[in-house]
Amino acid sequence: MHINKLKYAHSNDLGEGIIMAHTNIDLDEALIAEAMRLTKAKTKKEVVHLGLRELVRLARLRKVREHKGKFLWHGDLEKMREEETHEWVRSAGRHKRPH
Repeated sequence: MHINKLKYAHSNDLGEGIIMAHTNIDLDEALIAEAMRLTKAKTKKEVVHLGLRELVRLARLRKVREHKGKFLWHGDLEKMREEETHEWVRSAGRHKRPH
């Protein structure tokens, strides 16, 4: 992988400034084509960024899972689930159209 010295500022969807670097890499064309087809990404750059974001998301999830069982939690999970379900049903019902 070769990273050029040319860098430029870019704003992401959240308006946050990020530094981008031009990078030349060899990509598996069949893998890129399949990823673009499955994700509906329109460009190679888009599919690579999607892949990188997913890789970071999964790595963060693994870090969270390392803490499983290490925190003491008090609450009623069944009650929380019931309240969440009832709220979802109420909000879904508000959007029904009369026949």
